[in-house]
This record gives sequence, C-alpha cells and structure tokens, in this order.
Amino acid sequence: MTRVLVCVQPARGHVGPTKPIVEALLAAGHDVSVVTGARYRAAFEQLGATVRVLPPEADFDETDLEGSIPGRAGRKGLRLARFELATFVRAMPAQLSVLDLDVDVVLCDPLFMAGLALVRREHRPRVLVLGFLPFMPPVPSGPPSHRLSTAILKALAPWVLGPAQKQAREALGEDPGLLFADWPLHSDGVLQMTCPGFEYPRANAPLHFIGPTTVSAASEHPLPPWWGDLDGSRPVVHVTQGTVANDDLGRLVEPTIAALAEEDVLVVATTCGGRLSPGPLPANVRVAEFLPYDELLPRCAAMVGNGGYGGVNHALRYGVPLVVVGASEDKRDVAARVTWSGAGIGRARASASPRAIRRDVRAVLDEPRYRDRAKELAAEMAAGPSMAEVVELITA
Repeated sequence: MTRVLVCVQPARGHVGPTKPIVEALLAAGHDVSVVTGARYRAAFEQLGATVRVLPPEADFDETDLEGSIPGRAGRKGLRLARFELATFVRAMPAQLSVLDLDVDVVLCDPLFMAGLALVRREHRPRVLVLGFLPFMPPVPSGPPSHRLSTAILKALAPWVLGPAQKQAREALGEDPGLLFADWPLHSDGVLQMTCPGFEYPRANAPLHFIGPTTVSAASEHPLPPWWGDLDGSRPVVHVTQGTVANDDLGRLVEPTIAALAEEDVLVVATTCGGRLSPGPLPANVRVAEFLPYDELLPRCAAMVGNGGYGGVNHALRYGVPLVVVGASEDKRDVAARVTWSGAGIGRARASASPRAIRRDVRAVLDEPRYRDRAKELAAEMAAGPSMAEVVELITA
C-alpha cells in the first residue's frame, strides 16, 4: 500500500480531473488523503478519501471569486493576472500548515504553491504534478511560429510575475532559486492530461502523457427533455464558456448562437450558471446549464469554447475539432495549441463577433483537415496509459 497525499485547488476544473485518479488509487487499495477547499470536501470524502480542508486564507469559492478573494474586484486583464499569481503564492504558508508529509507520494496541483516549497527540500516524498493545465514553464512558452507574441510576453513577464516572485521569497524566507511558476520542472514528473500531439515538444521536460481523466456522465448531469433532437439529422455544434467564466455569456455563447442562427446545424449551449439575455432563441438552439460530455461530445461535429484545457482535451478525446476564443488565465496558451496542433482554430481574444465565429465554425465543419487531425489526437489519447497504468506510475 502506498500513502498518497493529493493537493488540489478548490476549483471545478481542477477537482474534476483529479477525482478519477483518487478513485482509482483507492480502488487499488492505496491510502489517499486530500487537501482542498471546503466546497469540495464532500466530493472526495464520498470516494473514501481522508480530507483536510485548507485554512480560510488559502481557500476560495470559485462561484464568488470577488467575494472570497479580497482585493480581486475591479481588476482585469494583465492586472488581474498579476494579482492572482501573487495570491496563489501568498497562500503557500497556509497550505503547508495543513500538509501531513508522512506519505510516499504527493500529487500536487501546479497552482498549489506548497509544491514550490516541497521540491526544494532535500528529504521529501516523491512529488508528481497534476497536469490539467498546459505545461508552460519556463515562462513564457510557445512554438517558434509565435516569436512576436513570445517576445511581447517576455517583455511583460517581469511586471506580471514580479509580485508573485516577491511573495515566494517572503514565504520561503530566502530566494527560491527558480521562478515560482517553474517549480513543476523540479518535480519527479508531470502527469500531463493530454497527448504528445497537443503539447509543444520540450527537451528534458518530465512529462508523462496520460490523456484527459475527467468523467462527465449522465449520472452526474441528467439528460434534458430535448436530448432526442440530437438524432444525427443535423451537425451538432456545442458552445460553452467553461465552468467559471460565465458572468457574461455575451463574450462567446451569445455571439455563437447569433452566428449560427441561419446555419443548418443544431447549436447546443451550456450556461454553467450563467444567464442568457432575455428574448426568444433561434429555432436551432438547445440550452442546458450542464450536460454530460461523455454523452454529448460523441454526437458533436465541432465545439466552440473559451479555451479551458480540460474541456478542449475532453473534446479531442472524441475527435471533435475546435474553435477556441480565449485570452484570460492560460486560455491564450490553449488557443495557440489548438492552432499549432491543427485540431482547430484558436484565437487569443477575449471575445469574437458573430461574423468571425461563423467563418471559423464553417471552416472547421467544411475542411476535413481539422476533423482528421482531431481524430489523430483522439487515437493518440486512446493509445495512452490506462488508469491502472497511471496508478502504477504514481505508486511505483
């Protein structure tokens, strides 16, 4: 039996891909404890894990970020990114205060900054990173074709990253000797939840490609009354702004509905807690708050999204080509990977016009190269390790 400690930020997009791994470890007879936020305590306890809740200064509510993270309100763009990175690092001492390191392995969220402290210790358990975000160190990242944007990011990096690096020095009591965001490079491996064809080649990076792990079944999200309309008579285009960024569905969901109103497709939109503007919907639109992706995506001809890494890889698991429009958090990097991989069209923008979305969706539907490439990536994922093999990798 291996003793495993799992450290995960209290966010749906982080918890979702972590739960199947925890469940598999427990089913294999291993001892698993989890450190996360109060909001997700029950989700892991129901699996049979021991859960320790983060202290209030390290916890937050993803459904009320401005209310649960003091100082966040009113910040946007790079100023928000700068603030959030410093906030993640500032939580390090509180995170460390609840970690029981009498374990064999630590599975750590890349934004759980206690990982930075752990990898610097001479005597420590094995530390593996949960790779449900694009692998970005060293910062900034990108393929040679993005030299201009990489140069811009490199120029901005000291201003954006400076406060967080200062927080890291203060939390550790000394210079960490590395950029805070690069700590996964010093881990014992990254369980990257995609396939090689969707990540830039990196020499000597400690990557283990395990494919997407999130499960989204009808048992979790019941099928809506209109589910029978997905009968294959029309191509299905799914649109979503992910699980968090739904305060303004006018950024992507509503423009996509308008863009495809006259197209011979069935548009399936998920609002994930957001609200559409009042008024009638086009006849070819179906809406639900959440839907089971393992039921929906096999029926889709294309997906329009804001660049959440988990959602994008879930679509690729089923060979669904993508139109991605996103620029916040890591979404710019995900959009770039969509274009680079050839599995769709990625736009590093906060929003897009109906005209632009219609053009990109038509290209993805009409040009076989996008679907062909998405299917190739799906085959790569299918050929990756089974969950039993992932458990062996963790506990070896």
